[in-house]
Amino acid sequence: MERNLQKQIYGISRESSPGLRRYSMPAAPADSTRKSFFGGNASLAQLPGNLKKTALTNSRLSLSVRSTQSIPGIRSDYNVVESFGCPLPVVVNEALTFAGSGAGTVTAKVTQNGWAWVVQGRRLLIWQYKDTTRSASPPRLGKPTRRGGGLAQCRELTLPYSDLGHKSDLISVFQTEGQQMASCIAVSATGEVRYWSSIAHDGNSVDLSILTGQEFVQLLNLPTQQGYLAVTTTCNLVFLRVGLTNGRYTLHHKTIKPATSFLGGFGKKFASILIGMNTGGEKDQALVGMCCESNSETGETVVAVLSDRAIQRWSLSNKGNAENLLYEDGEVVRRIRDEFKTKFWNVRLPADNVEIDLHLLDFHLVKEKAYILAGAVNSAHAPQMCYALITASPQPESMLMESFTPLKINKFFNAKTEEDCLSLRFVVGSSHLYLYTPKVVYPLHLSNSVPTAELEAEKIEFHLHDDRILSAAICSQLPLFFSRTHGLVSITPGDFDGTEMMNMSSCNTPDLFAPNSFNASFGAPEQTTLTGSTNNLHLFELDPDEIYNELCDEVGQLKAAFLYHLKRNNNMVKTIVGELMRSVNEADPNGAPIDAFKLDRIVITIAEDLAEDIPISDPRWEEALGDHDSNRHAIGSSRSMQIINQLRDKIIAFQHFVTFLHSSGVWEKLNAIPCGSHMLKPTSFILSDISEKIVAAMALRSLQTKMPKLIEEAIEATVALWDEKPQGSLTNQDIFYVKLSKFQNVFEALADIADERIAAQSQTTISVAHFINDINSIVLDTLGQVFRHREQHASSFRLSNDKLTSYENLPWTAMAGSAGVRDTLTRLIDISVRYGGHCVSETELKQHLYQQIFELVDLVLDGRRTYLESVRDTEKFNVLQQQFEAQRRELISVLIKDRQYEYAAKLAEKYLDFQCLVLICDETQDKDRLDDYTRKYEEYDFSQFAINWHLRQNRHGEVFERFKGNQTALAQFMRDHPSLGWIQLIFNGDFERAAKVLYELAQCETEFVARKKSMLSLAKLAAFAAADSDLTAQVEKINADLTLIEYQSQLSHDILQSFGFDSTEQKVLKAEEIINLNIAEENDTATEAEFRKSLELLSYVDQPYDMRHKIWCAAIKRDNWTDYDPNNAVDYIQKLLFFKIIELSQLMDHESENFLPPMEDFLESVELGDLPQQKPFQYLLKLTYEYVADMFRQPEDMEI
Repeated sequence: MERNLQKQIYGISRESSPGLRRYSMPAAPADSTRKSFFGGNASLAQLPGNLKKTALTNSRLSLSVRSTQSIPGIRSDYNVVESFGCPLPVVVNEALTFAGSGAGTVTAKVTQNGWAWVVQGRRLLIWQYKDTTRSASPPRLGKPTRRGGGLAQCRELTLPYSDLGHKSDLISVFQTEGQQMASCIAVSATGEVRYWSSIAHDGNSVDLSILTGQEFVQLLNLPTQQGYLAVTTTCNLVFLRVGLTNGRYTLHHKTIKPATSFLGGFGKKFASILIGMNTGGEKDQALVGMCCESNSETGETVVAVLSDRAIQRWSLSNKGNAENLLYEDGEVVRRIRDEFKTKFWNVRLPADNVEIDLHLLDFHLVKEKAYILAGAVNSAHAPQMCYALITASPQPESMLMESFTPLKINKFFNAKTEEDCLSLRFVVGSSHLYLYTPKVVYPLHLSNSVPTAELEAEKIEFHLHDDRILSAAICSQLPLFFSRTHGLVSITPGDFDGTEMMNMSSCNTPDLFAPNSFNASFGAPEQTTLTGSTNNLHLFELDPDEIYNELCDEVGQLKAAFLYHLKRNNNMVKTIVGELMRSVNEADPNGAPIDAFKLDRIVITIAEDLAEDIPISDPRWEEALGDHDSNRHAIGSSRSMQIINQLRDKIIAFQHFVTFLHSSGVWEKLNAIPCGSHMLKPTSFILSDISEKIVAAMALRSLQTKMPKLIEEAIEATVALWDEKPQGSLTNQDIFYVKLSKFQNVFEALADIADERIAAQSQTTISVAHFINDINSIVLDTLGQVFRHREQHASSFRLSNDKLTSYENLPWTAMAGSAGVRDTLTRLIDISVRYGGHCVSETELKQHLYQQIFELVDLVLDGRRTYLESVRDTEKFNVLQQQFEAQRRELISVLIKDRQYEYAAKLAEKYLDFQCLVLICDETQDKDRLDDYTRKYEEYDFSQFAINWHLRQNRHGEVFERFKGNQTALAQFMRDHPSLGWIQLIFNGDFERAAKVLYELAQCETEFVARKKSMLSLAKLAAFAAADSDLTAQVEKINADLTLIEYQSQLSHDILQSFGFDSTEQKVLKAEEIINLNIAEENDTATEAEFRKSLELLSYVDQPYDMRHKIWCAAIKRDNWTDYDPNNAVDYIQKLLFFKIIELSQLMDHESENFLPPMEDFLESVELGDLPQQKPFQYLLKLTYEYVADMFRQPEDMEI
């Protein structure tokens, strides 16, 4: 289906549109210094020497087609994703797969030394995924070690007890030379250290407790110092060393002294204010990361520690016994903050006082270069986190920041997404830097060790629901990612580098193709015009013998052959062309390599000369140039004084030149020349572009009689943009219609004029709308003539079949930037919508503007589709297809938003945008149209697309109503979405099964309590509707769950928020959690009612006796039981919360024996601390029990 869909979308014939290929670096004349025909960028119009050098040093971009997906659930278009090494050990797979609710606490680590481990609770699973001792040679990039059939042996160790759990970053596994089995050292978050001399013996370990009261987060192995460095969240360092005393291993530790630099004491606080991090109370600095920077031959180790305030560099020596703080640099953090403000929010003055939240996320040191990943949020601007990569190099006195690279990655930032926004990490390889989150990897190319990430990177997603990336490392220059589902996965660059395409600003632009609806305001030149009168053409007066003898370079010789062709002297044509071919293919006598693009550059030079030759008989040009002798050999010159005739003569001359190339056999010898970065453009397409610009100039000149003022203003602005000034009696129009190399700039000038007119108006008026309408007419009519010419002369510029699939089609009408018109078309669409369609009430004008918008959008989309067809068999196709689909949806949505449904529908049908089609049917409430589309696009599974669209809009119920007549589509939908099967059961009247399915779904719901309540309520309704079935037991269970939810709904929002719960979208709480919230000390507003509710919830608790005791102890601790007036003890106990709970319970007909624990439980309670040992408490408690027993005694038990 997908292949048919793509074929339908991009099914235009390649041959229907000649010249559809990007050109950005054309040839320059071999015997002159004139600018290249295609201008607009200094790098695109080079001198002959530069072009020759470029032609020699560039070769065609290789786009070999190969699959880059070998793992289900992971897709990459530009990188090879493969499994690495042996499959994971069985016990590791079990730990990752069956972790259950504790899956989020499972951590893993992959290291460069070939060892990996997984931490699950106190279990430490270690295995060797690569034997680094067997081969020191790194694997070839793109050829990672494929997964074998064997299993790695796994060792299991027991970690020391810790209240805060264990992390894989606090474990180190190593194997020294001559050691048969690896050793391991582990540090818990609370500072419990355990060392195993051999991972084969779990029971043979040594323990040590260090630096209590701190939370450790990272452990670094320092082989040179024969020890390890542990760091806490507040950047406190502890050096660990393993010793051997009397044959027994021992652990020793030493606390590294805190920094005493200028940032200590008052200076530290003052620097914190300067950096902008002191918000009233000085907070401890938070660790970002710790890295080993270098090891010297003298036994010195330099370690860098990065916090959210500064970076410290420590020097350790003498086996860790000596340490020295080299410096603590806070300036680098301030520089990062300032760079964020400048690069992302254009803040350049301190007076702007823009506050941002800076987050330093990750830190690595590779080859003495520091890499820092940072994110920042400007809440006043937008709730969005922006990211950047920073490189710095250590200097003797400070860290030198070398580069700040903004990333084209941003995420919506709020309290719910904060964890995801801060989860971005990275590893640094030899040629790429790999950013990754638990679900996505972004490979970024490194250029001179600096990431080129300001360009968009490919997004490699780990799609499977339960899959996530647990760790990443570089092993033997190979990037490895530890996937929870797939184990170790390598990602290496494929044949085509994704950044190469992004570097070419013109390569991701669409192609343009003339829509059939265009109506030209004038007729195209008839064929008789091209072959008719040639009285004005100077080339028929030129003497080929003179040119052949005077111009001895290759360009002059081919010009002479062209003139001999016009004189029907075929013998001379064959002689000159034969000599030229031998000259082009001859080796350079000086030993220089053969210029493979020489013939192509010769042909392009002549074509460019022809297009820009000045009128030979115009005396004003003779006066301006002075030396008119240089123009006497011009083959594109005209003797006419009228510009339109001059242009017509040029197109006639150009047609003759193309005919000559075909008849002489030169055409078959033409190939392509380098244009841009690693991109070749066929010479035939370049010649097509040149002829089209001449036709465009003719079209614009013809329109000038209708709108002279507007077009003359645009021409004047264009000539000024070229930095050209008319000399003598020449005008701007004379220069413009001769210098056709950058003709496309006139469209940009028209858009600029529209912007200026809009800016000059205090409010948008109908005159502005008419002005926009005129500009659109000029652009559309001019390009309409270009596209007609392209269709009519497609055969003249067609590539041979063997070359057709080798090159891309990107003509000048589809290029981005100043070299094309694509950006201008996009601007005009925006201008027409915002200042035309949105601001006009006149029906006729408004409809005409939307007709123009429709045609402009059609141009852009048709161009992209044509371009896609030319790159179908390349690896960049998928990325460009995504770009096309994104812009297709964006542009068509503009028309839908403005309720131009018919125009939007035409475009959506033409380009198969199913999302827009469904949206149109939904907004117009046109079910018949939806049914028509379902039948029309049945082969593309349109019905499933429409169903999924309704699901994404959270309109599940409408699916069955709208598609009840299509049982096949509904059946497929039910198979794909079993959790929604109850809806179909309801529609079918099977209420008993619907009730059971809904109840089961409610039991599985743990995220939102509102959703669980809805499921239970629907299940109850379905059970009542099942009249033929006895579902009493199920209804009782449902009622019990609804009662528990009701108790949760009575919790105050303040107490929920104080414990970090979302009070608006509450999660499902267990009975124990509700009780704890009701009786918590923080819940200072809790009364006997809340405690009574807690007692009522005991039936939902697994250990009701213990929980009951906890509730009563919490009530006791709410009051003072020791400081009271013994003479009024009875009155005092009635004020106690303890008594009020008893009294309330008694009033609610609950017997005290069932809910009040025995008095001895409180007198022996540990939870009450030393209170039970105090006599006043004992007396008051006994008095309370006695008073309660007498007060609430049954009447028949009382004595008269």
